Order: sequence, then C-alpha cells, then structure tokens
Amino acid sequence: MVLIALKLFLGIVILLLSTRSLVTLSEKLALHFKISPLVLGITLVALGTSLPELAVSGIASIKGDTGLAIGNIVGSNISNLFFVLPVGILIGKLRIGTTKTQRNSLILFGVTLLFFVYNLFSLNHFFIGIVLIGLAIFLTIAEYRWAIYGRDHEDATKINHLTHDHFSLIHLFSLVLSLLAIIGGGFLTVIATEELAILTGISTTTLGLSLTAIATSLPELLTTIFAQEEHQEKLTLGNIIGSNVYNLLFIGGIVSLISQPQPLLITHWLVFITSAGLFFTIVKFYSGQKVPRWVGFFLLVCLLVYFYLL
Repeated sequence: MVLIALKLFLGIVILLLSTRSLVTLSEKLALHFKISPLVLGITLVALGTSLPELAVSGIASIKGDTGLAIGNIVGSNISNLFFVLPVGILIGKLRIGTTKTQRNSLILFGVTLLFFVYNLFSLNHFFIGIVLIGLAIFLTIAEYRWAIYGRDHEDATKINHLTHDHFSLIHLFSLVLSLLAIIGGGFLTVIATEELAILTGISTTTLGLSLTAIATSLPELLTTIFAQEEHQEKLTLGNIIGSNVYNLLFIGGIVSLISQPQPLLITHWLVFITSAGLFFTIVKFYSGQKVPRWVGFFLLVCLLVYFYLL
C-alpha cells in the first residue's frame, strides 16, 4: 500500500513539473511562429497531454483487456468535459472564441458521434482503425493550414502586436523532454491507480471509466490550471478539444487496429454523448463571452451523477 502511494505521489509530481514546462514552452512556440495558442493547444499540447491515455489504452489492448482500453478513452473524454473544463471556468475568466473555437467544438461533437456509432454497431475494427487514424492526421494538417490562414487574416492584427519570442534548440530539447516526462509521469500515476483499484476488486472497465480516466486526465487538468495562471484561456480550450479529438481518433484508432473494442453499457454512451453535446451548447451559447461560474458548478454536478451511475 505504501509503495502504491509512493508511485502515485511521484507520478503526480512528475506530471506537475513537466506539464508546467510544456505550457511555458508552448507559449514561446506560439509567439515564435505567431500562431494562435488555441491551435497549438488543439495539436501539440493536446497530443502531449493525451500520451498517458495512449499508454494505458494501447497496453490494455495488447493484453486483450479491451474493456479497460475503451473505458479509458470514453472516461477520459467525459472527465475532460465534466472535470477539467469546469475547473478552468471556476479558477479563471474563460472566454469563448467566435471562430476557431466554434468550428473545433463542432468537429469534436461530430467525431464523438462517429466513435459512438462505430462502437454501437461493432463495425469492422481494422478498417475503422485506419479511418480514425487517417482522420486524426487529416485534422492535424487542417489545423495547421487554418492556423496559417488565421495568422494572415482574422488573427493578423492581434498577432502583429505580439512580441516575437526566439525558440532555440535548447527550448526544443526541453519541449521533447517535457513530453517524455508527461508520458512517464502519466504512466506511473495510472499504474498506481490501477493497483489501488485492484485491491478494491473493481472491474477494469469500470476502472477505465472512472479512476484511470481521472488519472490520465491529470495532464489536461494541470495544463488548464497553468494556462489560466498565464491568462492563456485559448490554450485551455484548445487542449480540452484537441485531447478529446486525439483520444477518439488517434488512440481509438490504434485500439481498433489491435482488437475489437468491448461494448459499454448504453448508460455510459449516453453520458459520453451528453458531455460532448453540453460542451458544444456552451460554446455556441457563450460565443464571444465569458462563461459564468454557475456553468462550472453544473458540470461538476454532472460528473458526480456520472460517478453515481457507474
């Protein structure tokens, strides 16, 4: 028990330090290339903070534990929207964008529906795996092109007033090191969480939907906290959207290539769809506005209801 607690503590400390470094370096990278922090959050930061989910779901699939693999993906997405997002709303002034945030929230909702339909009808897993990974690559390229277009058009005035920040090889090395540390810290945290849950006799599917999901969402949570401290609310939203999209397309695609995902209860899928639907509604309703704190409290209540249903 002491060893498990030590692993958990060490994993969280590593995540804390590496995620703080990732946020700082990402801000420098955005200034260097003069692109929106939202786009950077959707791509590089999101991929980095999704690496613990990749480690857990990938290893679980190889071991044949598809319940843990798919449960971790679905649970992590729910946790990001019902836990990470409300924390961002409650600790800072989270303002919703009017263009890129709207577009990407719609993409997330569409990808969520696609993932749900695929798992509901148990389609050919290998073919779907290729499709999902292909979509992840396509969207990453599209985000880059939209970033370049935005830099020259709707973001031109704001970006031209930003101070150019030099991004050296040392910064690049530090960025790679931060990403690797996130993998290690996330993996250590998840392993400790799994060992703790096994002692209580919880099923791996329920584990993936709850404890492991929260553990692998820690990088997103820490990114949100640090980004809010730096007044980078666009990085917060970008990270949440991008992490969920990569969880479904990239990680979901890899899991599908390895094995046929295990079906979840309809209740879990309903919460999964509802979380994405609520996020899309919030983004549309508060376009160009600050999200009120009561929305954050409401989302936390939704998280408690979700855990109760488990």
